[in-house]
Amino acid sequence: MNSTFEAAAAAAPGGEPTPAHAPTGRTLLMLVRREFWENRYLWCAPLAVAVLIALSPLLGHGELHLPPFANAESRVALSTLVQWGLLIPLSVVMVICVSYYLLDCLYAERRDRSILFWKSLPLSDRLTVGAKVLVALLVVPLGVCLLGVLAHVVFSVLIDVRLALRGLPAPLAFNLLEWFRTELALLLMMLLAMLWYAPLSAYLLLISAWARRSPFLWAALPLALAPLLERIVFGSHYLWSFLTYRWKGIWQLLALGHTQIVSHDHVRSVGTLLDDLNFREAFTDVDLWLGVAVAVALVLLAVRVRRYRDDT
Repeated sequence: MNSTFEAAAAAAPGGEPTPAHAPTGRTLLMLVRREFWENRYLWCAPLAVAVLIALSPLLGHGELHLPPFANAESRVALSTLVQWGLLIPLSVVMVICVSYYLLDCLYAERRDRSILFWKSLPLSDRLTVGAKVLVALLVVPLGVCLLGVLAHVVFSVLIDVRLALRGLPAPLAFNLLEWFRTELALLLMMLLAMLWYAPLSAYLLLISAWARRSPFLWAALPLALAPLLERIVFGSHYLWSFLTYRWKGIWQLLALGHTQIVSHDHVRSVGTLLDDLNFREAFTDVDLWLGVAVAVALVLLAVRVRRYRDDT
């Protein structure tokens, strides 16, 4: 059902033909912007949470009780820890929004018949599905990281101003090197999560392209029933172990649970995770890249399913 730019190009007023080809980059940018126009929760929800977090020092009326760190090094470390803490709720909201988006994006265009309009345009299925993958696995996570940085800046300024008005010393201090190291550590962990959970994202996208109704049910049932049936029929739990490994295996390899940032009288900068965590082993792990290969195969399968399953 896809056509070429030559077949779709119409004559402009005055009889002059329109350009036959549009650059792929411009077309991809248009498709990415389309996803944010049609699925505004992808940016509205993280933005609303970021605003609430950034303005939270103004919302309460009680006293602020923060650890009294005397030296500047500990105050810088506390600032990086706050930066990490502010990113966590944004990441949770991002996971919820992206999961819903992946399950709904290809199903919704068949449900409301908008797929007929988009297939009438000179846009390939591969480019259309690729734009959705790009939005879910790259644009939204990077946008959330940027929101986290902005929220941290506003939050830190408001905390310092509020405490200064009460005659209390500022608990947070800024250091450009530690800020950069913290941003790099958080960005590497975000990138690692995007790669590790890429197979799950591609699975949700495939279900969205395949399911005629209730994609959420079709996505959840295999993951819930398959380990249960294996346990009942065979008495084993290989599927459950595999799902558990794909859920948290990369963080065990990264040794995230074995690092200690905060103790009872000391706090370390989050940037020290660059030295403590096994980033090299994690990014060169065979299972990570096998998962990426599986994700690519599932995305290509979703492209093929979308091409022929338009419910017409």
